[in-house]
Order: sequence, then C-alpha cells, then structure tokens
Amino acid sequence: MADQQRKNLRGDSDDTLGLDGAARMLRLGLEAMKDLADKGEVPAVRLNQKHTVMLREDLIDFLRSEGRRQAAERKKSAIDSRPAANMPESSPTRRASKSRRTKLPDLRAYEQADHQS
Repeated sequence: MADQQRKNLRGDSDDTLGLDGAARMLRLGLEAMKDLADKGEVPAVRLNQKHTVMLREDLIDFLRSEGRRQAAERKKSAIDSRPAANMPESSPTRRASKSRRTKLPDLRAYEQADHQS
C-alpha cells in the first residue's frame, strides 16, 4: 500500500500541519511561526496548550498574499526612487568633507638662509 493511502487510513493527512511542520514549510524558526499564529497573520486552531493546527492551504495562501504584497512594495519603491522623466538628471551630490587642519611648515629657516646669501 502506498504511504499516502496508509496516512489517510490512519487519519493522518497532509492537509494539516502542526507548528513544527508549518515552520518547516515556511522555512521559519518555531518562535517566528508561533508569532505569526499568535498575531493572527496565519489562520490557526489551538486545540489545547500544546497543539496548534494549520491548514496547508492557508499557509500557501499566506505565502501567496505576502509575496504579492512584498513584490508590490518593492515595485513601488523602485518606481519612487527613479527620477521623473521631465526632471533634468543631476549628478550625485558630494558629501561635504571635513576641512583638515594641517600645520603649516616653519619657513623661518628658509628665510634666514635667503638673508645670509
């Protein structure tokens, strides 16, 4: 019998995941996964103090919507950072450098040599 059929006969299903499995699926640490569930960003059912269950489909939906949201943010950021088409292109501005104080050389020795000649 195939592994999937055995799991279904036992009542185990790939449709639900505990916190560990969900964290692995999203490639997160367990604490980060708990935070997502606690904040309600990922739908989760708390069965008791130790068991939280999530649907694989909800995790996929979370990834899909979060990925689209972040992509839109990146796109907007890229558009906002481009110069406007009607604006003249300016060269990058230079940072004002701190003036360096240098000690001027003592020219008295040269002046004395000039006067002695």
